[in-house]
Amino acid sequence: MENLRERITDLLIKEGLLTSQQLEELALRQQKEGVKFSSILVEKKFLKKELLSEFISINLKLNRIDAAQIAELKITPDLLGLISHQIAHQYHIMPLVQKERGLALGIDDPLTLLDLNEIKELEEYNINPVIVPEPELLKLIENNYLKAQGQTESKPQTLEEILGGIAEISGRTTEDINLSELAHITQEVPIIKATNLILEKAVESKASDILIEPLEALTRIRFRIDGILHQIDTLPKSFHTFIISRIKVLSNLDIAEHRLPQDGQFKIKSKSREVDFRVSVFPSTNGEKVAIRLLDKSLGLLDIDKLGIREESVERLKKAAVMPYGMILLCGPTGSGKTTTLYSLLKYIHTPEKNIVTVEDPVEYQLKGINQVSVNPKVGLLFNRCLRSILRQDPNIIMIGEIRDFETVDIAIKAALTGHLVLSTLHTTAAAGSIVRLVDMGVQPFLINASLICIIAQRLARRICIRCKEKVPEQPYFRGRGCKECLNTGYSGRVLIPEILYMSPEIKEAVLSETLDEIRIKKISRSQGMKTLREEGDALAQQGIITEEEVLRVTPAD
Repeated sequence: MENLRERITDLLIKEGLLTSQQLEELALRQQKEGVKFSSILVEKKFLKKELLSEFISINLKLNRIDAAQIAELKITPDLLGLISHQIAHQYHIMPLVQKERGLALGIDDPLTLLDLNEIKELEEYNINPVIVPEPELLKLIENNYLKAQGQTESKPQTLEEILGGIAEISGRTTEDINLSELAHITQEVPIIKATNLILEKAVESKASDILIEPLEALTRIRFRIDGILHQIDTLPKSFHTFIISRIKVLSNLDIAEHRLPQDGQFKIKSKSREVDFRVSVFPSTNGEKVAIRLLDKSLGLLDIDKLGIREESVERLKKAAVMPYGMILLCGPTGSGKTTTLYSLLKYIHTPEKNIVTVEDPVEYQLKGINQVSVNPKVGLLFNRCLRSILRQDPNIIMIGEIRDFETVDIAIKAALTGHLVLSTLHTTAAAGSIVRLVDMGVQPFLINASLICIIAQRLARRICIRCKEKVPEQPYFRGRGCKECLNTGYSGRVLIPEILYMSPEIKEAVLSETLDEIRIKKISRSQGMKTLREEGDALAQQGIITEEEVLRVTPAD
């Protein structure tokens, strides 16, 4: 086999990314400890993993294959005989096509090429590496080797069954395992399969969040589904570090750091759907806790007509969105769907003639034709600094992910007063309360009246599962009986409950009064047709979309 490692290391030295001395140090350590060359190279932080992978891929001009090309492959028993099942699993490699002494070899990471010299079965072949996405590569390995052994694809395993394959590491603690071993264990198939199972289960359950929490004697896995946390599984505490480390590897985080919080992200394709995962790792007394936010782009319809709102309320939203300038504020607690509503409004008003710029923390959905900026506190790129620059970019519409301080709201109001349409969010509980909050932040009442178009307070309520929906005896309401499809909860999906307050002349007069009164503003708005959160929720309950219990749970009393 052509020495791929020598080719790559020569390129690294030639480009000044690695010195000869560093190379000798790595080779000696590999010989001494018997671990992967690539693992040591990344661990020593001579090069970042993603930079190294990209360097190898570009300089060797590696080919990639997609799902359609994978489906056309014909993996024969002769091909599988070239490499053992164990080696294929250990190194994440798969023989794809053989012609005389040439072998097309599927790999999921260009770093694998640094370790092929150690595989004796490949010594006599000229290797042509082909990049295969990790999920597809693992499936190819599993399905083809099981088939060759006369087995059919096994039924989905539980976490306990999967992790039983590496029982030799259970009982070992972080202190017992050095960094090279930890990096190696995160590449073990059972750890990869267990982590993938957790992620795939969350996607299938339409979960918005995954929590992996170390308790005193075990690790608890919970999913937030339709806004409610459900315990899904538990793990022996001894596997906690390895699952967390695998998630760190996926997120390009430091597996050696256990004392400080870390944030990262990654994306996977699950059944042809692209899902983004935002990862937050936080140290606790029992170990590192991981919270993962799922952004399933196939679920994010971003259509104002499909948010589940009553038709009358949809028309009120559209009326506000088409105003040429001014400010629209959305308010509600964390997790109430404010960002989704903002995106839906942007999609509704977006045309090629409009220059739309967003400032977000972070950017959650990529919208075609719209300029999106993600704030970066580490380099001082905050909302207020972004806004100052954006105003020089000739925008028609500006979306601000969140108003957190006076400086940001001051720039936003000035933008609204100078001919821009500004959309943003504010952390308050009700529409009328947002006006009081703006005054508390230091905004002059006359500026609120001059700039503000409307305020939308909102909540998310769980929708009744349509598969087990039934009428409540002797009542005008419906409920979900509970079935397998809705995890016996009676609910599936969520709908938006909005409270839309327009800045009418009467409300503007109330804002200018010496004693600013939230109750008075709310009373005027209701007299002019505004439906409160509770009233909107009751209307949805009477239509059989949500339960009366949900209305009482998520909306404040009037």
